[in-house]
Amino acid sequence: MLRAYLQAMLRDADLVDDTLSDTAVEVARCWDVYDPALPFGPWVRGIARRLALKRLRGRRRVEVGLPEDVLESLGAAMDQLGDRVALDGQKRQLRRCLEGLSGRNRELVRLRYFEEQRLDAIAERSQRSLGALYVAFSRIHAALLRCMEKADRERS
Repeated sequence: MLRAYLQAMLRDADLVDDTLSDTAVEVARCWDVYDPALPFGPWVRGIARRLALKRLRGRRRVEVGLPEDVLESLGAAMDQLGDRVALDGQKRQLRRCLEGLSGRNRELVRLRYFEEQRLDAIAERSQRSLGALYVAFSRIHAALLRCMEKADRERS
C-alpha cells in the first residue's frame, strides 16, 4: 500500500523503490519515538512523503503526482483497506478457532450467535440449566480468546 501511495506521488518506479528503502531505514531509526496508540499508516506515510519530497527537490523536480488533498484521500482509503484486510484475517482465524471447539460447543455458538436464539430457548433445547449455559459460554469465550491470542503470538 505504501508503494502505491509513493507511485501516485512520484510516478517513477526507481524513485519509488529508492524512497521505499529510505522509508524502511527511517522507520527503523525512529521506531523508539513511534507512539503505538496512534495509527501506524499515517505515521509511516508522513515519513515516506517527507522523503519523497526531499528526493524530488534533489532532482529539481518539485511537481508531485497528485494534489495534497487527493494524497490524503488515498491515504485514508489505504487505511480502510488495511483495516478490512486485518478484519478479514481475524474472521478467518476465528472460524479456525470455532472449528477447534467440540461439536456440542459449536452447536451452542451457532444457536446463540448465528441463529440469535435467547439463552432460555437454548437451555430448553439443550436440556441444560441457565447456570450451566452461562458456565459453558464462559468457557467457550475463554477458549476462543486463547486461540485468537495464540494465533496473534504466532503471527508476530
